[in-house]
Amino acid sequence: MFSRHDAEVALRVGASVGLPLFAILAVGRLDLAVYAAFGSLTCLYGHREIGAARFETLVVAAAAMMLTIAVAMCFSASHGPHWLLSILLVATVLATGTLGVAMGWMPRGDLFFILVLLVASQAPIPWDKIPLALAVAVASASLSILLRVMWHTGEGREALRLEGLRVRLARGLSTLDRGQHGVLIFAAAVGVEAAWVLALVLGVGNPFWAPVTVAALTPALASEKVYRRAVHMVLGTLAGVGIAALLFSGNPNHFTLIAIIVICQIASELFVTRQYGIALLFLSPLAIGLSNLSRGLPWKPLLIERLIEAGLGVAVALAVILVGRRVLAGRCPQAS
Repeated sequence: MFSRHDAEVALRVGASVGLPLFAILAVGRLDLAVYAAFGSLTCLYGHREIGAARFETLVVAAAAMMLTIAVAMCFSASHGPHWLLSILLVATVLATGTLGVAMGWMPRGDLFFILVLLVASQAPIPWDKIPLALAVAVASASLSILLRVMWHTGEGREALRLEGLRVRLARGLSTLDRGQHGVLIFAAAVGVEAAWVLALVLGVGNPFWAPVTVAALTPALASEKVYRRAVHMVLGTLAGVGIAALLFSGNPNHFTLIAIIVICQIASELFVTRQYGIALLFLSPLAIGLSNLSRGLPWKPLLIERLIEAGLGVAVALAVILVGRRVLAGRCPQAS
């Protein structure tokens, strides 16, 4: 069912996520775990590319991730207002969504950057701790790139060059269908912002799940499979939260929790490009586990909030998709 390449990619992603977290645990600094985890998200990019193109993608994704983390930490340290975070949220959608299209990277969209912005901006951090936290994130991202460079999968030696990056970006922007992209990116921004505001108004404990759910669905807006993807997300999330309830029912210690996170990361990576619904069986416990790694909150409220916000996010995403597809049908008949 899975090729050797698929297995090696999944194991490499698991190592990229697990090694920084186990290192943080070993030195007794779980307060930095969220930043190590966010840096390791770099490992999710560039799997379908080879040579210099993949190295370019990893470096650009890492740089964008570090900038997002830095902005979020500064917002947290300064105790910024919600209206400012809303502006940053829209800016993140527009900037990273467009950057991803120009680079042509996978996974598409701004999902992980939104997650990083909203979670890190709500994690308390003093100004004097920011350099250390950012250094941890940079080290984690660098490890992800290093593992990719060293871990070959029969494709030959990785090309460590960035000479073609400017040409790649210029070519991506020049071939961009600006009309369609404008509709897609505007729909994503409206949907993510609406889900965030609704979650705040409703007073759900972890309001970042709803906009993240929207961000997971809107990149497929122009595809006929978008509604199938929404169904997969609902069913996969329900089942995934059930699996999470079983995994966390025994209140696992930190070592066991990190092991669960790594195993779920490997499993989700194996399935995410083949069967999105099955991948969600592992993505839900992975996301819930990561969100609670350094907080130690009761598991049951987190599970309930995940279900509520996923439902809210799907509802907002479907509304945005319905409107967005009507607009696309008028501007780009081939997308309808």
